[in-house]
Amino acid sequence: MKAIIVDDEYLALESMTRLLQRFEVNVAGAFQDPREALKQQQSLNADVAFVDIEMPELNGLELAARMQAAQPGLQIVFVTAYEQYAIEAFELAAIDYLLKPIQLKRLDLTIKRLQARRADPTPEPEQAAAPMVCFFHHLSFQDAQGHPLTVAWRTAKARELLAYLIHSGDKTPSKEELLDRIWPDADPDKSITHLHTTVYQIRQSMKAMGIPLRLQYKEGRYHIDQCGTQVDVLAWEKAVREAAEAGDDGAMNRLLMSSYRGDYLETEDYMWADGERERLRALWLDHALKNASRLEATGASSDALSLYQQLQVRYPENEESYFGLMRLYGKLGNNAEVHQQYAKLTDMLSEDYGVEPSESIMQWFAQWNERKQG
Repeated sequence: MKAIIVDDEYLALESMTRLLQRFEVNVAGAFQDPREALKQQQSLNADVAFVDIEMPELNGLELAARMQAAQPGLQIVFVTAYEQYAIEAFELAAIDYLLKPIQLKRLDLTIKRLQARRADPTPEPEQAAAPMVCFFHHLSFQDAQGHPLTVAWRTAKARELLAYLIHSGDKTPSKEELLDRIWPDADPDKSITHLHTTVYQIRQSMKAMGIPLRLQYKEGRYHIDQCGTQVDVLAWEKAVREAAEAGDDGAMNRLLMSSYRGDYLETEDYMWADGERERLRALWLDHALKNASRLEATGASSDALSLYQQLQVRYPENEESYFGLMRLYGKLGNNAEVHQQYAKLTDMLSEDYGVEPSESIMQWFAQWNERKQG
């Protein structure tokens, strides 16, 4: 078992390292700075993180949410000197918590829980055994087992043409449309040659990779027959629709946090992708706002915290992410984070729009302050 430890106190960090080593746990990293732990966690690929809750700047609750957002399979064990967190905070998808000073018998129980979780993990939803074309973040390919496939593209235009034909779906772009989209500045006579050459390159590349995409040409129009090949965006949107209809908040949260790996072809400089990118962003935002609110209402604090955090990263202009975090941190008794979120919101709105937070947020904050002072 591989672990990382995060605690701003050096002596506590050293003590936990020695204790874990007694149980033959491989300590891959020990960090006093939680932000450094965030930077290195994926490269360390640990199974579990032992996280102190009370840390300045970035506390353990928020750190855990961010770590699990970046690495959903990471197990969290909170370490705290304050038992009240065990009542309110450990809804946060943590497998366990430890009270300082840590007792060997109690740590032994935690290690056994972790080992049992590794021996009998919750099965992932089954994926259809078919190759996948991925449009989230960038154009890429996976084989039927989910392993990445490397394509040696002859030209960048071959890559773009294939992406555009898949993007077109059931539509059948004409030769003229393709020339206008893919080779807008080329000499008309030469662009026809480019198109024919590129179509040949695509067919050869798909055949070499074993991806059963068929590029068809009929009556002056082109079409991609997927032949069982999946497209991640289409599969994601279908799964989101099904989760929404079933009211499955857990499945929806996984789809929003893990499956949506980045915006539609966000790293590709394809102007024709802008409309679909914004449509999917709006769809993600709508479901994320609704799901975060439901998760918060049902007490799933960890998932709600992670989703609001992701909302803030993707849509920093959206007030609800700040307000949601304020409410959650207020329930957890983390007063400093409530103030920090309110200050961030106030600064953002003032600098970008010259306005104040909405009346409902200002009223909530004023009432919350009064209760704390009273």
